[in-house]
Amino acid sequence: MKIETYRGAPFVDREEEIEFFLEWFDDVPQRLLLVYGPKSSGKTTVIEYVIDNRLLPEKEWWLKGKYCVKYINLRRKLISNYATFLHSFIFPEDVYKETVETDGKFSLKFFSLQRKVLQEIEKKERDLFEELMRKIEEESKNKRCILIIDEIQKLQEIYINSNRELLKEFLNFCVSLTKEKHLSHVVILTSNTVFIEKIYNDAKLKETSRFKKIDHLSKEKVQEWLDIEGLAKKEFKLIWEFYGGNIGRILEAIKIKKKGKDLKEFLERERWLAYTEIVDYLTEFDKEDREILLRVARKIVKDGYYPVEMIPKEEKKLLQKWAEKEILFYDPLELKVTGNSRIYEKGMEMLLSR
Repeated sequence: MKIETYRGAPFVDREEEIEFFLEWFDDVPQRLLLVYGPKSSGKTTVIEYVIDNRLLPEKEWWLKGKYCVKYINLRRKLISNYATFLHSFIFPEDVYKETVETDGKFSLKFFSLQRKVLQEIEKKERDLFEELMRKIEEESKNKRCILIIDEIQKLQEIYINSNRELLKEFLNFCVSLTKEKHLSHVVILTSNTVFIEKIYNDAKLKETSRFKKIDHLSKEKVQEWLDIEGLAKKEFKLIWEFYGGNIGRILEAIKIKKKGKDLKEFLERERWLAYTEIVDYLTEFDKEDREILLRVARKIVKDGYYPVEMIPKEEKKLLQKWAEKEILFYDPLELKVTGNSRIYEKGMEMLLSR
Protein backbone atom coordinates (compact mmCIF):
# COMPACT_ATOMS: atom_id res chain seq x y z
CA MET A 1 0.00 0.00 0.00
CA LYS A 2 1.26 3.46 -0.94
CA ILE A 3 0.59 6.29 1.52
CA GLU A 4 1.77 9.80 0.66
CA THR A 5 1.26 13.15 2.34
CA TYR A 6 -0.81 15.53 0.27
CA ARG A 7 -1.72 18.98 1.59
CA GLY A 8 -0.71 17.92 5.07
CA ALA A 9 -2.88 14.79 5.25
CA PRO A 10 -2.35 11.12 4.34
CA PHE A 11 -3.20 10.26 0.73
CA VAL A 12 -4.03 6.58 0.91
CA ASP A 13 -3.71 3.98 -1.86
CA ARG A 14 -5.29 5.67 -4.88
CA GLU A 15 -2.97 4.20 -7.51
CA GLU A 16 -5.81 2.57 -9.46
CA GLU A 17 -7.71 5.85 -9.73
CA ILE A 18 -4.55 7.82 -10.59
CA GLU A 19 -3.60 5.42 -13.39
CA PHE A 20 -7.16 5.51 -14.73
CA PHE A 21 -7.07 9.32 -15.01
CA LEU A 22 -3.60 9.39 -16.56
CA GLU A 23 -4.56 6.85 -19.22
CA TRP A 24 -7.79 8.76 -19.87
CA PHE A 25 -6.01 12.09 -20.34
CA ASP A 26 -3.32 10.53 -22.52
CA ASP A 27 -5.94 9.36 -25.01
CA VAL A 28 -7.74 11.46 -27.64
CA PRO A 29 -10.82 13.20 -26.12
CA GLN A 30 -13.89 11.26 -27.23
CA ARG A 31 -16.38 11.20 -24.33
CA LEU A 32 -17.33 13.12 -21.23
CA LEU A 33 -16.03 11.57 -18.02
CA LEU A 34 -18.49 11.74 -15.12
CA VAL A 35 -16.95 10.89 -11.76
CA TYR A 36 -19.34 10.10 -8.91
CA GLY A 37 -19.32 8.46 -5.50
CA PRO A 38 -20.42 8.85 -1.87
CA LYS A 39 -19.64 12.00 0.06
CA SER A 40 -16.06 12.03 1.40
CA SER A 41 -14.95 9.17 -0.82
CA GLY A 42 -12.05 11.30 -2.09
CA LYS A 43 -13.22 12.39 -5.56
CA THR A 44 -12.00 15.99 -5.30
CA THR A 45 -8.77 15.07 -3.50
CA VAL A 46 -7.85 12.46 -6.13
CA ILE A 47 -8.43 14.76 -9.09
CA GLU A 48 -6.57 17.67 -7.45
CA TYR A 49 -3.69 15.32 -6.61
CA VAL A 50 -3.53 14.18 -10.25
CA ILE A 51 -3.42 17.79 -11.43
CA ASP A 52 -0.82 18.91 -8.88
CA ASN A 53 1.49 15.92 -8.99
CA ARG A 54 1.04 14.12 -12.30
CA LEU A 55 -0.32 16.50 -14.95
CA LEU A 56 1.60 19.62 -13.97
CA PRO A 57 4.54 18.46 -11.85
CA GLU A 58 7.40 20.94 -11.71
CA LYS A 59 10.06 18.22 -11.36
CA GLU A 60 8.99 16.25 -14.42
CA TRP A 61 10.20 18.78 -16.98
CA TRP A 62 9.41 16.57 -19.98
CA LEU A 63 5.68 17.07 -19.31
CA LYS A 64 6.01 20.83 -19.33
CA GLY A 65 3.64 22.34 -21.84
CA LYS A 66 1.84 19.08 -22.58
CA TYR A 67 -1.43 19.95 -20.84
CA CYS A 68 -3.59 23.01 -20.47
CA VAL A 69 -5.62 22.34 -17.33
CA LYS A 70 -8.64 24.39 -16.30
CA TYR A 71 -10.28 23.39 -13.04
CA ILE A 72 -13.14 24.87 -11.06
CA ASN A 73 -14.83 23.62 -7.90
CA LEU A 74 -18.35 25.05 -7.83
CA ARG A 75 -18.69 24.05 -4.18
CA ARG A 76 -16.44 27.03 -3.51
CA LYS A 77 -18.49 29.41 -5.66
CA LEU A 78 -21.73 31.27 -5.06
CA ILE A 79 -23.69 30.82 -8.28
CA SER A 80 -27.30 31.96 -8.19
CA ASN A 81 -27.87 33.22 -11.75
CA TYR A 82 -26.29 33.55 -15.18
CA ALA A 83 -24.32 36.66 -14.25
CA THR A 84 -22.67 35.03 -11.22
CA PHE A 85 -21.89 31.98 -13.37
CA LEU A 86 -20.05 34.19 -15.85
CA HIS A 87 -18.09 35.94 -13.11
CA SER A 88 -17.09 32.59 -11.63
CA PHE A 89 -15.91 31.09 -14.91
CA ILE A 90 -14.46 34.00 -16.84
CA PHE A 91 -12.06 36.90 -16.31
CA PRO A 92 -11.54 39.90 -18.52
CA GLU A 93 -8.29 39.26 -20.40
CA ASP A 94 -6.51 42.36 -19.08
CA VAL A 95 -6.71 41.19 -15.45
CA TYR A 96 -6.35 37.46 -16.08
CA LYS A 97 -2.65 37.22 -15.20
CA GLU A 98 -3.27 38.79 -11.79
CA THR A 99 -5.95 36.26 -10.85
CA VAL A 100 -4.20 32.90 -11.16
CA GLU A 101 -4.87 31.05 -7.92
CA THR A 102 -3.23 28.16 -5.97
CA ASP A 103 0.52 27.91 -6.70
CA GLY A 104 0.44 29.30 -10.21
CA LYS A 105 0.18 25.93 -11.93
CA PHE A 106 -3.39 26.32 -13.09
CA SER A 107 -6.19 28.82 -12.83
CA LEU A 108 -9.38 28.27 -10.90
CA LYS A 109 -11.08 30.49 -13.45
CA PHE A 110 -11.82 28.75 -16.71
CA PHE A 111 -11.25 31.35 -19.39
CA SER A 112 -10.10 34.86 -20.13
CA LEU A 113 -11.91 36.86 -22.79
CA GLN A 114 -11.51 40.38 -24.04
CA ARG A 115 -13.42 42.75 -21.79
CA LYS A 116 -15.56 43.98 -24.69
CA VAL A 117 -16.47 40.41 -25.67
CA LEU A 118 -17.34 39.54 -22.08
CA GLN A 119 -19.57 42.60 -21.80
CA GLU A 120 -21.38 41.62 -25.00
CA ILE A 121 -21.88 38.09 -23.62
CA GLU A 122 -23.31 39.54 -20.41
CA LYS A 123 -25.74 41.58 -22.52
CA LYS A 124 -26.50 38.40 -24.52
CA GLU A 125 -25.34 40.05 -27.71
CA ARG A 126 -22.81 37.24 -28.23
CA ASP A 127 -23.14 33.52 -27.58
CA LEU A 128 -20.99 32.41 -24.65
CA PHE A 129 -20.34 28.90 -25.91
CA GLU A 130 -19.32 30.00 -29.41
CA GLU A 131 -16.69 32.28 -27.83
CA LEU A 132 -15.47 29.52 -25.50
CA MET A 133 -15.21 27.11 -28.41
CA ARG A 134 -13.01 29.57 -30.29
CA LYS A 135 -10.86 30.02 -27.19
CA ILE A 136 -10.33 26.27 -26.73
CA GLU A 137 -9.56 25.81 -30.42
CA GLU A 138 -6.72 28.32 -29.98
CA GLU A 139 -5.40 26.79 -26.75
CA SER A 140 -5.56 23.19 -27.98
CA LYS A 141 -3.25 23.78 -30.98
CA ASN A 142 -0.10 23.02 -28.98
CA LYS A 143 -1.45 21.46 -25.77
CA ARG A 144 -4.04 18.94 -24.70
CA CYS A 145 -6.82 20.80 -22.94
CA ILE A 146 -8.46 19.34 -19.83
CA LEU A 147 -11.54 20.97 -18.32
CA ILE A 148 -12.55 19.77 -14.86
CA ILE A 149 -15.78 20.89 -13.17
CA ASP A 150 -16.52 19.80 -9.61
CA GLU A 151 -20.13 19.79 -8.31
CA ILE A 152 -21.61 20.86 -11.63
CA GLN A 153 -25.16 20.21 -10.39
CA LYS A 154 -25.03 23.69 -8.87
CA LEU A 155 -25.82 24.98 -12.37
CA GLN A 156 -29.27 23.38 -12.27
CA GLU A 157 -32.27 25.70 -12.42
CA ILE A 158 -30.19 28.57 -13.84
CA TYR A 159 -31.27 30.00 -17.18
CA ILE A 160 -29.39 31.99 -19.80
CA ASN A 161 -32.76 33.34 -20.86
CA SER A 162 -36.34 32.16 -20.46
CA ASN A 163 -35.92 29.15 -22.75
CA ARG A 164 -32.22 28.22 -22.47
CA GLU A 165 -31.18 26.12 -19.49
CA LEU A 166 -27.56 26.84 -18.57
CA LEU A 167 -26.69 23.28 -17.51
CA LYS A 168 -28.18 21.76 -20.66
CA GLU A 169 -26.32 24.24 -22.87
CA PHE A 170 -23.09 23.64 -20.96
CA LEU A 171 -23.33 19.85 -21.28
CA ASN A 172 -24.06 20.13 -25.00
CA PHE A 173 -20.95 22.31 -25.28
CA CYS A 174 -18.92 19.63 -23.47
CA VAL A 175 -20.21 16.93 -25.83
CA SER A 176 -19.14 19.06 -28.76
CA LEU A 177 -15.65 19.49 -27.25
CA THR A 178 -15.17 15.77 -26.70
CA LYS A 179 -17.29 13.55 -28.92
CA GLU A 180 -17.60 15.83 -31.94
CA LYS A 181 -14.40 17.91 -32.17
CA HIS A 182 -11.98 15.98 -29.90
CA LEU A 183 -10.57 19.30 -28.68
CA SER A 184 -10.54 18.80 -24.93
CA HIS A 185 -11.16 16.29 -22.18
CA VAL A 186 -14.03 17.21 -19.91
CA VAL A 187 -14.28 15.71 -16.41
CA ILE A 188 -17.38 16.33 -14.31
CA LEU A 189 -17.35 15.38 -10.61
CA THR A 190 -20.39 15.16 -8.37
CA SER A 191 -21.62 13.52 -5.18
CA ASN A 192 -25.21 14.17 -6.28
CA THR A 193 -26.22 10.87 -7.84
CA VAL A 194 -29.72 12.11 -8.65
CA PHE A 195 -27.94 14.35 -11.15
CA ILE A 196 -25.93 11.34 -12.39
CA GLU A 197 -29.16 9.41 -12.94
CA LYS A 198 -30.56 12.23 -15.07
CA ILE A 199 -27.44 12.07 -17.23
CA TYR A 200 -27.51 8.28 -17.34
CA ASN A 201 -31.14 8.24 -18.46
CA ASP A 202 -30.55 10.84 -21.17
CA ALA A 203 -29.91 8.74 -24.29
CA LYS A 204 -27.66 11.31 -25.99
CA LEU A 205 -25.54 12.02 -22.90
CA LYS A 206 -25.28 8.37 -21.90
CA GLU A 207 -23.95 7.51 -25.36
CA THR A 208 -21.34 10.27 -25.18
CA SER A 209 -20.22 9.71 -21.56
CA ARG A 210 -18.22 7.33 -19.42
CA PHE A 211 -18.99 6.94 -15.71
CA LYS A 212 -16.28 6.37 -13.09
CA LYS A 213 -17.17 5.62 -9.48
CA ILE A 214 -14.73 6.57 -6.72
CA ASP A 215 -15.78 4.69 -3.61
CA HIS A 216 -14.66 4.42 0.00
CA LEU A 217 -11.68 2.16 0.71
CA SER A 218 -12.13 -1.61 0.86
CA LYS A 219 -11.87 -3.53 4.14
CA GLU A 220 -8.50 -4.99 3.13
CA LYS A 221 -7.05 -1.55 2.35
CA VAL A 222 -8.30 -0.10 5.63
CA GLN A 223 -6.75 -2.98 7.60
CA GLU A 224 -3.40 -2.54 5.82
CA TRP A 225 -3.49 1.22 6.45
CA LEU A 226 -4.27 0.86 10.14
CA ASP A 227 -1.54 -1.77 10.50
CA ILE A 228 0.91 0.80 9.14
CA GLU A 229 -0.45 3.35 11.61
CA GLY A 230 0.26 0.90 14.44
CA LEU A 231 -3.33 0.24 15.51
CA ALA A 232 -4.26 -3.13 16.98
CA LYS A 233 -6.52 -5.61 15.21
CA LYS A 234 -9.38 -4.96 17.65
CA GLU A 235 -9.11 -1.24 16.92
CA PHE A 236 -9.27 -1.90 13.18
CA LYS A 237 -12.41 -4.01 13.70
CA LEU A 238 -13.99 -1.23 15.74
CA ILE A 239 -13.17 1.50 13.21
CA TRP A 240 -14.35 -0.63 10.29
CA GLU A 241 -17.58 -1.46 12.10
CA PHE A 242 -18.46 2.22 12.57
CA TYR A 243 -16.76 3.96 9.66
CA GLY A 244 -16.20 1.41 6.91
CA GLY A 245 -13.75 2.82 4.36
CA ASN A 246 -14.55 6.53 4.84
CA ILE A 247 -11.06 8.09 4.72
CA GLY A 248 -11.97 11.38 6.39
CA ARG A 249 -13.66 9.71 9.32
CA ILE A 250 -10.90 7.13 9.70
CA LEU A 251 -8.39 9.97 9.99
CA GLU A 252 -10.46 11.38 12.88
CA ALA A 253 -10.48 7.98 14.60
CA ILE A 254 -6.70 7.64 14.23
CA LYS A 255 -6.23 11.07 15.84
CA ILE A 256 -8.52 10.12 18.72
CA LYS A 257 -6.58 6.91 19.32
CA LYS A 258 -3.17 8.62 19.16
CA LYS A 259 -4.34 11.25 21.66
CA GLY A 260 -5.08 8.44 24.10
CA LYS A 261 -8.83 9.04 24.15
CA ASP A 262 -11.46 6.32 24.40
CA LEU A 263 -12.03 5.19 20.79
CA LYS A 264 -15.21 3.18 21.52
CA GLU A 265 -16.77 6.11 23.37
CA PHE A 266 -15.94 8.46 20.49
CA LEU A 267 -17.45 6.11 17.88
CA GLU A 268 -20.60 5.55 19.92
CA ARG A 269 -21.03 9.32 20.08
CA GLU A 270 -20.66 9.50 16.30
CA ARG A 271 -23.33 6.84 15.90
CA TRP A 272 -25.65 8.81 18.18
CA LEU A 273 -25.18 11.93 16.06
CA ALA A 274 -25.97 9.98 12.88
CA TYR A 275 -29.07 8.54 14.55
CA THR A 276 -30.33 11.98 15.63
CA GLU A 277 -29.77 13.32 12.11
CA ILE A 278 -31.88 10.48 10.68
CA VAL A 279 -34.64 10.93 13.27
CA ASP A 280 -34.74 14.69 12.73
CA TYR A 281 -35.16 14.26 8.97
CA LEU A 282 -37.83 11.57 9.43
CA THR A 283 -40.11 14.16 11.05
CA GLU A 284 -40.44 15.88 7.68
CA PHE A 285 -42.28 12.88 6.20
CA ASP A 286 -45.78 11.47 6.72
CA LYS A 287 -46.44 8.07 8.32
CA GLU A 288 -46.60 6.18 5.01
CA ASP A 289 -43.25 7.53 3.83
CA ARG A 290 -41.66 6.84 7.21
CA GLU A 291 -42.75 3.20 6.94
CA ILE A 292 -41.11 2.94 3.53
CA LEU A 293 -37.89 4.41 4.89
CA LEU A 294 -37.90 2.05 7.86
CA ARG A 295 -38.32 -0.88 5.46
CA VAL A 296 -35.37 0.38 3.41
CA ALA A 297 -33.29 0.78 6.58
CA ARG A 298 -34.05 -2.80 7.66
CA LYS A 299 -32.92 -4.13 4.29
CA ILE A 300 -29.70 -2.07 4.34
CA VAL A 301 -28.85 -3.19 7.88
CA LYS A 302 -29.59 -6.83 7.02
CA ASP A 303 -28.05 -7.13 3.53
CA GLY A 304 -25.79 -4.09 3.20
CA TYR A 305 -27.89 -2.45 0.47
CA TYR A 306 -31.43 -1.89 -0.78
CA PRO A 307 -32.13 -2.77 -4.46
CA VAL A 308 -33.89 -0.04 -6.44
CA GLU A 309 -34.49 -1.96 -9.65
CA MET A 310 -38.17 -1.76 -10.65
CA ILE A 311 -39.27 0.10 -7.51
CA PRO A 312 -42.25 2.48 -7.81
CA LYS A 313 -41.50 5.99 -9.05
CA GLU A 314 -42.67 7.67 -5.83
CA GLU A 315 -40.48 5.41 -3.70
CA LYS A 316 -37.48 6.25 -5.89
CA LYS A 317 -38.15 9.98 -5.43
CA LEU A 318 -38.30 9.45 -1.66
CA LEU A 319 -34.94 7.66 -1.62
CA GLN A 320 -33.44 10.37 -3.81
CA LYS A 321 -34.43 12.99 -1.23
CA TRP A 322 -32.47 11.08 1.40
CA ALA A 323 -29.55 10.80 -1.01
CA GLU A 324 -29.59 14.56 -1.60
CA LYS A 325 -29.55 14.97 2.18
CA GLU A 326 -26.40 12.77 2.07
CA ILE A 327 -27.74 10.23 4.54
CA LEU A 328 -28.22 7.58 1.86
CA PHE A 329 -26.07 6.92 -1.20
CA TYR A 330 -28.19 6.23 -4.27
CA ASP A 331 -26.23 4.50 -7.04
CA PRO A 332 -28.24 4.67 -10.31
CA LEU A 333 -25.71 2.57 -12.24
CA GLU A 334 -25.53 -0.31 -9.77
CA LEU A 335 -29.23 0.11 -8.83
CA LYS A 336 -28.49 0.06 -5.10
CA VAL A 337 -29.03 2.28 -2.08
CA THR A 338 -26.69 2.17 0.93
CA GLY A 339 -25.81 4.48 3.77
CA ASN A 340 -23.76 7.41 2.51
CA SER A 341 -21.14 6.06 4.87
CA ARG A 342 -21.09 3.22 7.38
CA ILE A 343 -21.87 5.54 10.31
CA TYR A 344 -25.34 6.21 8.90
CA GLU A 345 -25.96 2.47 8.72
CA LYS A 346 -25.01 2.32 12.40
CA GLY A 347 -27.50 5.12 12.99
CA MET A 348 -30.15 3.02 11.22
CA GLU A 349 -29.33 0.11 13.52
CA MET A 350 -30.00 2.32 16.51
CA LEU A 351 -33.25 3.58 14.96
CA LEU A 352 -34.53 0.05 14.36
CA SER A 353 -33.61 -1.12 17.85
CA ARG A 354 -35.82 1.50 19.56
